[in-house]
Amino acid sequence: MMLDPGSRPPRQLQDPRNHSYKRAMTLLFLPILFLVSCALMTGYDPTSYKTATDLKAESLILMDKATVEPDAAQLAKIEDMRVKLSKAYEYEAGKEGPNQITVKQWKTLNDPDGGLIGGFLKKWEGKKGTGEGLNPVLVTEAKGLVEDAFNEIIKIESAKVKN
Repeated sequence: MMLDPGSRPPRQLQDPRNHSYKRAMTLLFLPILFLVSCALMTGYDPTSYKTATDLKAESLILMDKATVEPDAAQLAKIEDMRVKLSKAYEYEAGKEGPNQITVKQWKTLNDPDGGLIGGFLKKWEGKKGTGEGLNPVLVTEAKGLVEDAFNEIIKIESAKVKN
C-alpha cells in the first residue's frame, strides 16, 4: 500500500499500544526464560568442580601413556579411571533437583563407544597383546577433545549460582 505524501499511516502502525505491548511481553518473557533456565541446573557444587578438574588432569596424564601397549599396571589404571569417571557420573545423576545438562555431558564423556575418554580407554585396552600402543597423533587429537569436554563441564559448574 502506497501512502500519499502528507497522509498518515494506517491507525494500527501508529498505535503506541502495539509497541508498548510488544515491549511489555518481552520484559515479561525474559525473566520467565531466566527462571526456567536456572531451574534446569542445580546450584554450584564445589565437590563437582573439584572432581571435574581432578579427573581432567588425571585423564590427560593417563592418555599420554597410551602410545605403548598397556601392561598390567596400566590396565589397572585404566580400570581405576573408569571407576572414577563412573563415580563422577553417578554423583551428578544422584543430585537433588535438575542437573540434566551436566549428567548428559558426563554420560557422553564416559561412553565406551564414543569419541572421548570412555572410547579412548577402550581402544587403548584393546591394544593389549598387540605389542603396540595407540598412534601418537590419535592420542594428541583425543587429548584435545577430552580436554575440551572436561572444560565444558568445568565451565558449566563455574557458571552455576553459588549459594
